[in-house]
Amino acid sequence: MAESKPLEGEETHIVQIGVVVKDIERTIEFLTGLGLGPFKVMINDHPTGQVRGKKAYWRSKIALSQQGPVELELIEFQKGTSIQKEFLDEKGEGIHHILFRVKDIHATLEKFSEKGIHLIQEDFARKGGYLDTSAVGGIVFEVFQK
Repeated sequence: MAESKPLEGEETHIVQIGVVVKDIERTIEFLTGLGLGPFKVMINDHPTGQVRGKKAYWRSKIALSQQGPVELELIEFQKGTSIQKEFLDEKGEGIHHILFRVKDIHATLEKFSEKGIHLIQEDFARKGGYLDTSAVGGIVFEVFQK
């Protein structure tokens, strides 16, 4: 019997690349000057979140730009507790996560759990969250069911 993988078929297509930045406006100006964009900027509040198993709130400013089939997300931490803030403090700016859209979030999370990979951040208002996949390769996976 073939091993069941958490991501299969179209679920392996990267939907988004998330980049943590210190100054979103400066980053947008720089990237726009290189030909990327346009960017849509918004504030995201997460009052119903959980980080590493504990209730948490965080706010971030994000900028989104569709670059072909992949969305570029810039994330500027503003306040609260989040894994993006941890990343910025530990590593500085850079690629934080890649996002995959899945068909059945519960089945996907169960498959990841069977491999010892669990959610490290989630917002209960959404179907999905960030998985603890950074031990190998240094990139966090985000899974999301639309």
